[in-house]
Amino acid sequence: MYKLLLILILFFSCSGENAVDDDGSGDNQNQQIIPTNLEFKIELEGVNNEKPYGDGSGLVKFTASASNAINYSFRFGTGDVKDSSSGSVEFTYSDFGTKSYTVNVLAYSSTGHYISSAKSITVYVEAQSDEDIMSILTGSNEKTWRVNASFDAHFGNGDSSFKYSTWWEAPSFSKNNTGFYDDEYTFKNDGTFIHKTNGDVYGIANYLNQKFGNTNQPVNPANEIEKYSLNNYQTTFTVNKNNDNNELKINGNGFIGFYVGEHEFTIECYDSNNILIRSVDNQNRAWYVWLTDQQVSSSPSKDIYKNLVWSDEFSYDGKLDSEKWVYEVRNQWYNQELQATTDRLDNVIVGDGVLKIIAKREAYGGKNFTSGRVKTNRKFDFTYGRVDIRAKLPGKKGTWPALWLLGSNYDQIDWPKCGEIDIMEHAGNRLNKIQGTVHHPDNYGSGDGGETYEYSDVSTEFHIYSVVWTEKGITFLVDDKPFHIVANTCALPFNWDFFVIVNVAMGGTFGGSVPSEFISDIMEVDYVRVYQ
Repeated sequence: MYKLLLILILFFSCSGENAVDDDGSGDNQNQQIIPTNLEFKIELEGVNNEKPYGDGSGLVKFTASASNAINYSFRFGTGDVKDSSSGSVEFTYSDFGTKSYTVNVLAYSSTGHYISSAKSITVYVEAQSDEDIMSILTGSNEKTWRVNASFDAHFGNGDSSFKYSTWWEAPSFSKNNTGFYDDEYTFKNDGTFIHKTNGDVYGIANYLNQKFGNTNQPVNPANEIEKYSLNNYQTTFTVNKNNDNNELKINGNGFIGFYVGEHEFTIECYDSNNILIRSVDNQNRAWYVWLTDQQVSSSPSKDIYKNLVWSDEFSYDGKLDSEKWVYEVRNQWYNQELQATTDRLDNVIVGDGVLKIIAKREAYGGKNFTSGRVKTNRKFDFTYGRVDIRAKLPGKKGTWPALWLLGSNYDQIDWPKCGEIDIMEHAGNRLNKIQGTVHHPDNYGSGDGGETYEYSDVSTEFHIYSVVWTEKGITFLVDDKPFHIVANTCALPFNWDFFVIVNVAMGGTFGGSVPSEFISDIMEVDYVRVYQ
């Protein structure tokens, strides 16, 4: 077992308002003993670099120590409390999926005075049995699920060799005109399954007609019936924990979501309010749909993140803000890149309200070009959100500007296991082609990328390059217009902290050849903003 000690900033509180004497009177100020030097450690069971939130058991060990303390009270963020004179306790979280909690510890002295520390932790709890899977589906008695249509990648398909969509992902609300989004699926803990169709369902024409009868309804070019007439029905279901598979079978003709002729599913990802359902049809295609037990938002997922949590507006001059950025100074890079990167003002400078990264032809550090590369790692790392970067790109041949995110554990598990999200890549040799890509262990060379040629002025005008990153999908946008969607599931490395990188490379496998007449070029960044 690997174990990770999470040591976070301590938040102390000790005041006349909090301090009480051991008799509760608050009058005997001369006898106050106030603890000091509180240390608080959290240890998740089974943590390693590929399981950053624990092994699924939910077991967490807490240890606290403080000078002049005789007792400790631990509050786990669930309403549960444990006291310990030794300062060590264990607690098992039971809410399925990946959840975050704020944990508090209070260290008490013999006079009843205390100091406290608070930390945030994230814990993964895996379904261990049939009863666990039943609990996910039904709650304490029954639960009703519906397609989470507001999210990009709420519906998709792909190669059944993988546990995530690889071929196609549906944008938010893209199936509004089908008998899909108004369906409701109720699971009861007595094994009853109720499918409220509201009169029609959506699926592949051949399977619908074979199973439920040919209604001669219109078939679209994809061989789908978008509104197949089918009344509400009731049947039964069973669940089974089979090794690592959470299996769900709907008996009779029952099914969930887009009908592909199957009545057996696996639950691939889950928490208290969301589940990812997978089925494989007789042509060995895997189909996915995200369900929620909550009211489906009327806003698309690109608009859900509105709270600005971090930004740099570059409203200063000179060096970058060292509280926000780290320079990467190196002369050896991957992908056959030709530059050395520096922290010199010749290459990275803030002025006129923008960050300028300047690529130059000059001999330096054994290279023939210099440039800049900066990152927020250890200054600002985050999981999920929307990143907006307003930038004007270099356009000369041989330049390779990039705005991107890298998994914060890259130095522990290395690339591509850490994951990479390229918000924008551009090559001067392919002027005005904007590309958005993810890289991960199954697809790391060329990655899963999409591109747009819609913009003809990326090197002369500013545009906003964005990514919207959720647990369901990763969407790439220019000026708020999506151009590529990638599925995200718990099988991919896009569910932990990442950080922002801004750089300009020269040449390399993407930038291509650099002409002899190249002297210099500039990327200007107006702002970087992260919303959650």
